[in-house]
Amino acid sequence: MTQNFEHCIKLLRDNEESVREEAERIIIKLCNNILRNPEELKYRKIKLSNPLVISKLLPAAGAIESLFEAGFVENDDEFLLPLHASMLGIERLHSILNKNVTSPKYDQPSSNDRMHRQKNLLSPSRELGELEDYKKKSFLATLSHHLHDVLRYEDPNLQNKVKQILPLEILEINSMKKLREIQRESKLGEEVNDVVFEDVFLIELLSWFKLKFFQWVDSPMCNRCGGKCSHYRDIVSPDPKVSRVEIHRCTACGSKTNFPRYTDPEVLLSTRKGRCGEWANCFTLICRTVGYDARLVYDKTDHVWTEVWSIAHNRWIHADACENVMDRPLIYEKGWGKELSYIIAFSKDEMQDVTWRYTRKFKEVMERRNLCSEMTLSLFIQQLNLKHQTREGYSIARRKFVAKRSALELAQMLVAPPGFENCNESSEADSQYSGRTSGSLAWRISRGETSATALKSMKWCIPQDVLNFEMTYSIVDDTYTAKDLTQNEILDKRNGWNNGIESVSGGIFRKEEADWKMVYLARSPNSKTASICWAFTTVIDANVCIDTVYLNATVATFHSASVRWEVEGILLTDGGSKKERKNVSLQSEHCQTEDLRGASEIFVKAILSGGEGESAWQHAQLFRQNLNPNDPTKVSLTVRVNLMKRFDKKGELSPVF
Repeated sequence: MTQNFEHCIKLLRDNEESVREEAERIIIKLCNNILRNPEELKYRKIKLSNPLVISKLLPAAGAIESLFEAGFVENDDEFLLPLHASMLGIERLHSILNKNVTSPKYDQPSSNDRMHRQKNLLSPSRELGELEDYKKKSFLATLSHHLHDVLRYEDPNLQNKVKQILPLEILEINSMKKLREIQRESKLGEEVNDVVFEDVFLIELLSWFKLKFFQWVDSPMCNRCGGKCSHYRDIVSPDPKVSRVEIHRCTACGSKTNFPRYTDPEVLLSTRKGRCGEWANCFTLICRTVGYDARLVYDKTDHVWTEVWSIAHNRWIHADACENVMDRPLIYEKGWGKELSYIIAFSKDEMQDVTWRYTRKFKEVMERRNLCSEMTLSLFIQQLNLKHQTREGYSIARRKFVAKRSALELAQMLVAPPGFENCNESSEADSQYSGRTSGSLAWRISRGETSATALKSMKWCIPQDVLNFEMTYSIVDDTYTAKDLTQNEILDKRNGWNNGIESVSGGIFRKEEADWKMVYLARSPNSKTASICWAFTTVIDANVCIDTVYLNATVATFHSASVRWEVEGILLTDGGSKKERKNVSLQSEHCQTEDLRGASEIFVKAILSGGEGESAWQHAQLFRQNLNPNDPTKVSLTVRVNLMKRFDKKGELSPVF
């Protein structure tokens, strides 16, 4: 027995005797059926809605875990033992349990029989065809289920509950203010796109939902001690309002906390927490309540969001409440790096395959669409839409409008987005597609939904008449400030650590520790080293160059980790006709150097490396500071640049002051 099997069987045997006996009896029967009929797919499936599963297996700790260890996998609304799975796990589980329970004995197959069966199961045979047919039916059933579920958003009683919660008047006032600002900019000659109140209100609604209403939960806090939890296992709930119950174990006291994954939007109006499924479910309901023609969008590669019909633009607008992002459909492929396959939208009117709005990589996506033929999917959608639009109370006028709108949408998706021919090459427009922001970094990295190329490169340009320039950054406020020290004048302010840097490598991110009340920049867990660079240039004034550079920063290192600083300068030589690069290693994060005198540009770089064990990434902490608002220490980084005249009449360097 493997260690995992031992643990599962121990959990099973720790149940009350009656609970254990019932669970063992059912599992033995399952094993018997599979071992006697290894080529029959029907014996390899366990429906989660089966009363025996709900009443006998789920209450028994270790029962479902034992099946997983034996080779079963979760597949939508059932557990499945794949045809290619080894029978050794089933044989082992059967043998262990059979020692305690009296049941019809199973004649163990010889090694030759076992090898023959495995060979048959792994060959292109009728059984594999059955599995493919099963996958197709499961996929189409899921789509049908989603189309039925979105009708809940039309319930007047449910919408009334939304209206009692929604600060509609405040949202409308804020939207009107923003619309007037846009109109003023337009009158002043600013180039702005045509914007109507409904579009501005949607932006305001997205922001309110993300920042003030709903909460993202990777893992709940411990109910007993309030400590951090990590995912332990999932169980199926008999409650139809819950897709499953996640069990999370406290890393401090070891107690378990349940996290139900609710599918009922009415419940979500009260809980106001979850992950993308709950976010999109609740947000789409709110959109329908305020009058938007909205639909739920299901991504087979595991994400959900909303689309809203824009009358002004005569098209569907992508709106992701988790990310507070609107009308950026390529964010998942270009920003998150997702390998898309099927993206289907569901509304009170219809189901629509909208995959082609969200991809530029048509050929690659087509290769991944293998659950059913394109003709099968198209006919299935048509048949379901016809049934949906001929239900009682659905008007003929509405049916005609939806048919016309659907035809227009399909025509729009026939046209490849600009730059499709060069879709594998990065372009300036792609800089807007950043990696995922919702969820913990570890969760996003595990899903491959971060982007190393999402940061926009920029430089700090020192104005012509500024002789003493200073840039500061506060990790607590996450804000940059640029000042003219001579005039004591603020030149620029920017929010976001990534909005003031020239480059980054190794997945730098801003980490907040809720328990320790600390914040800092760190490297990604999968990176051994990482760097972040700030650039400063005086190219606006060709007769001025850098004299001295002053650096002051807060850092914290643990174990064998380090934060190393370098400054690289671009110097003009031979009377300004040649450029030369010079690199200076700084002794510490508190120093001043004149070694780059004469440079027209400088690049200040911090390199994070070292550390021990799985938490090595966390042992080099850049700008570590207390989140306490009363902490007087606010400035995390200071870069001060003093300037001088580049050349005098003799061609020599000459200080300005």
